[in-house]
Amino acid sequence: MVAMEAFLKGDVFLDYPFEDAKFRFEKETGKVFRRFYGQPEKEIDPSSALYNEAISAGQTISREDYLRG
Repeated sequence: MVAMEAFLKGDVFLDYPFEDAKFRFEKETGKVFRRFYGQPEKEIDPSSALYNEAISAGQTISREDYLRG
């Protein structure tokens, strides 16, 4: 589970391999973006069930890892 402190500190990048998805939380705007592996990112609603599953069961990754693959 990703701690709330991570979201308070700055941008957060998540990997959720169970669904081949990565997420990016942009602290400055509060926007959330999703990209399935090998696909471009798309802005999504922060209430997305898949995003919330990633917060609970995914892992934080670096910006570089988010942009890779």
